[in-house]
Amino acid sequence: MNDDYNDDYDFEDEFDFDEEEIDLPEDVIYLNEGADAYNAKDYEKAISLYEKSANLGNVTALSNLGYCYYYGRSIPVDKEKAKSYWEEAAIFGDIPAVYKLGDMYRNGDLPKRIEYSHKLYRRAFEMALNDLDNYYVAPDAMLRMMKYYPDELEEYGDKLAISLKCIQGIKKRIAEGDPYSQKVLQDAKDCLLKLIDD
Repeated sequence: MNDDYNDDYDFEDEFDFDEEEIDLPEDVIYLNEGADAYNAKDYEKAISLYEKSANLGNVTALSNLGYCYYYGRSIPVDKEKAKSYWEEAAIFGDIPAVYKLGDMYRNGDLPKRIEYSHKLYRRAFEMALNDLDNYYVAPDAMLRMMKYYPDELEEYGDKLAISLKCIQGIKKRIAEGDPYSQKVLQDAKDCLLKLIDD
């Protein structure tokens, strides 16, 4: 038996690490650090970390870069670059990239193509229905269908239940400190009230 072994040795004092990130791939670590920087409004750092993550193949990082360029987060607004990032992320199934492209075609950031925008919203909504527990993603896709195509919700279930699920998801992310969701919550509540009135 080795007498040098000490059961009381605390490895955490010796090494500086985040236990949650021990088993995470490098691209996910960069993505998470980028999201933390973004939420802290340190957009330059967020962009740098998202680029590292995207270069390692992370699709969510591509989508997040689209947001940075679309909204001009510490960089000039570049909607063509945002579109490019979102198109690449959408190919790999990123739900926000799909509905953000729909927004661009609906709102005139790109030549208006309302029917194509509708198809993108519907696709994002269908993808979200398979990922309902992801309350950072699913509610926004659901909200677009609630807002623009509420009559189509019944093809997928009870439209009020779908709307309530959307609102619950938004409330969860607000409870976790998401600074960008208050307006989204109000939009969802307004859509729900309109559905109830109809």
